[in-house]
Amino acid sequence: MIGVAVEELLRLATPVDLATERYAREDVEVAGVTIPRGSLVMVAVVSANADERRFAEPDQLDIGRQDNHHLSFGHGAHYCMGAPLARLEGRVAIQSLVQRFPNLRLLVPPDQLRWRASGSLRGLVSLPVAAS
Repeated sequence: MIGVAVEELLRLATPVDLATERYAREDVEVAGVTIPRGSLVMVAVVSANADERRFAEPDQLDIGRQDNHHLSFGHGAHYCMGAPLARLEGRVAIQSLVQRFPNLRLLVPPDQLRWRASGSLRGLVSLPVAAS
């Protein structure tokens, strides 16, 4: 299940909140709003990965989620070349952590975790844990 869990963690805690800037090549309508040609477009990956039209209970961590086509590594021509390596690193890290510390637990409630204030890279300020 580690591979499925890694995908869910990538979806829910995507490492990048916003995709790199893009510019509209032509006038385009999105959800009833016209984006004029040449306009700056910022794609909120974190929002796309929490779309309730795409994911059942999108704000819930479901490490068994099977249909998990998230956008954490982009899409199409803008797909991250390092995605396979990042997935492998995630699998190895989580498997090693669980094997070495099977009783690892958070020392604070999840809602007390603080995220770094950043418009690009996402990460926790700290992750207080204990292995008893």
